[in-house]
Amino acid sequence: MLDLAGLAVGSFVLALSGALVPGPMLSATVAGSHRRGFWFGPGVVLGHALAEMPVVVLLALGVSAFLENRWVLTAIGGVGAVALTWMGVGLLRQMGRDTAAPEPGFVRLGAVTTGLITSVVNPYWYLWWVTQPTVLLAGAATMGWLGVAAFFIGHISADLAWYSAASLSVAKGRRLLQGRFYKALLIACAGILFVMAVLFAKLAIEKGLVTAA
Repeated sequence: MLDLAGLAVGSFVLALSGALVPGPMLSATVAGSHRRGFWFGPGVVLGHALAEMPVVVLLALGVSAFLENRWVLTAIGGVGAVALTWMGVGLLRQMGRDTAAPEPGFVRLGAVTTGLITSVVNPYWYLWWVTQPTVLLAGAATMGWLGVAAFFIGHISADLAWYSAASLSVAKGRRLLQGRFYKALLIACAGILFVMAVLFAKLAIEKGLVTAA
C-alpha cells in the first residue's frame, strides 16, 4: 500500500507539469467559470479524465508507438492548430460582448464536453503523454492494474486541484472580471492559444515533410 501511495503522490507531482502549462483547458475554464460558476472547472476535469482514461490504459498495455508515428503527429498538429485557432477567435469575439451575450462556442457545449474536446484537440496533450510519464507509468504497470489505477488517481487529482482552484478564483472574482481586466484576461488566453496553434502547425508541417521524404 505504501508503494501505491508513493506512486499516486509521484503521479500527482508529475501531472502538475502538464496542468500548470496554460492551454485550451485553462482558457475554457476561465471563460466557463466566469459565466457558469465554480462547478464548471471540476466538470471540465471530468471530461478531461474521460479522455485520459483510455490513453493511460493503452500506454500501460505498451501501445505507445502509435502516438509516436509521424503520420499521427502530423494529423495531431494540423487538426490541433485549427482547433486552437478557432478557440482563440472565440475568446476574442467574446471581448465585445456583455455578460448577457452568447458564450464562446466551446463553453456552450457544457463543462464535461468542453473538458473532453479541449483535451483531444490539444497537441501538447499527446506529446506530454508519450514523453513525461512513461517511466512512472511503466513502473505502475509492473504492479498490475491496481498500480495503473493509483497512477491515474494521482494524475487526475492534480488536474482537479489546479482547475478547481482556478475555477474558484474566477467564480469568486466575477465582479472583478469585467471591463478592461476581463478583456485583458481574454486577450492573454487567446494569445496563448494562437501561439500554441502556430507551434503545432509548425510541427505538422515538419513531420509532414519528413514523412513525405
